Amino acid sequence: MTYFAFSCVIALSYLLFRFRKKQRGAENELGRLRENIVRDERNQMRAQGPDLQDLLDALPYPFFSINSEGVLNRVNSQAAKIFDNRDILNRNIQHVFLDKKLSSLLSKSLSKFKAYRKILRFPPDSAFSSYGLDKDTHWEIDICPLSLQGDNREFQLTMRDITASVHSDQVRKDFVANASHELRTPLSVISGYLEHLTEEEGLDHKETAQKMLETMDRHVVRINRIVDDMLLISKLESDDSVPLNIAPFCIATCVKDVIERLELVIKRQGSTIEMKVPEIRFMGDQFYWTQILFNLVENALKQNPDIPLKIHINTEIDEDDNLKIQISDNGIGIPANDLPFIFKRFYRVEKHHSQSQIKGTGLGLSIVKRAVEAHGGKITAISTPRIETIFTIIVPQANKDIDDD
Repeated sequence: MTYFAFSCVIALSYLLFRFRKKQRGAENELGRLRENIVRDERNQMRAQGPDLQDLLDALPYPFFSINSEGVLNRVNSQAAKIFDNRDILNRNIQHVFLDKKLSSLLSKSLSKFKAYRKILRFPPDSAFSSYGLDKDTHWEIDICPLSLQGDNREFQLTMRDITASVHSDQVRKDFVANASHELRTPLSVISGYLEHLTEEEGLDHKETAQKMLETMDRHVVRINRIVDDMLLISKLESDDSVPLNIAPFCIATCVKDVIERLELVIKRQGSTIEMKVPEIRFMGDQFYWTQILFNLVENALKQNPDIPLKIHINTEIDEDDNLKIQISDNGIGIPANDLPFIFKRFYRVEKHHSQSQIKGTGLGLSIVKRAVEAHGGKITAISTPRIETIFTIIVPQANKDIDDD
């Protein structure tokens, strides 16, 4: 080999060595870049994770994310509450949602990759039971499939508790039926008696005519009461503030007025009313306070038509200078399942074991609540059936020292 050839081999070997060294350096740099990219992506995912979870936790309704295998891979805090914060992540929906209607709907959505929206009713012993009451609950179920990257499919399940809305719709329907019945019956009686009285010689039998007129008068009073209640609750629940005729008055005057108006009913039922009502004067609308007390006492009497009721009315100024009024009775009481709803419009406690149907529009206690709140007060009720039922009214900043002028 000539010297020139040897020199070329040495030069090429050196160049090859330099190239491989640079190649290894470039590969190492590329590896470092890849590691940095992966680390940055991981950091970014970690940074985004809490933000996404916080966003989901801010939702006011339960949220579940389900992968294509039917496994829960994400839930929010509202969803966790339903299952008492048990660990339901990475579990199959068949092992989490035990209700057959819901699990069937989810399976159908997974198999058909199709959205579904449906209202389901759950029994009281279900995980989705509201308020812990012995009543069915209603949820709006919304299942929406999401196509992410490639074949990666995910489903989101949202649930909205619409029990209150369904209940409101039902009580409105019941009210229309009840009000129609309550109005139709007296109108039919009045119409029939008028037809009889206007017939020839219809007024000749004065005793019979007098009884008919008295019956007609009672039914007219009934109709007026229904209309007055509807107008009053409409006024109290209007968007505008209730115009109150604020003036100093004595609460004992309202109590005495109520007892006088209900005296005949009290005597007929053999009931008694015990009062502990000092001469307390404070600022308020006397008309509404008379209505409040009248509705509470009358409600107790109507709920116990066959019981010689004992009603207690107590008023005092408490240590915080609030007016406190308590009305209690020893009647059949209010079932625990009905207590949360008794102040709602048109709500009527279900018929008790007695055979007589309690009449009413279901507006009385709603009027009481709105009138108390219009004065800045609060009313609560507790009941132990057949032992004691107590309505308590607290009105803040009651003025106990008000001059008569």
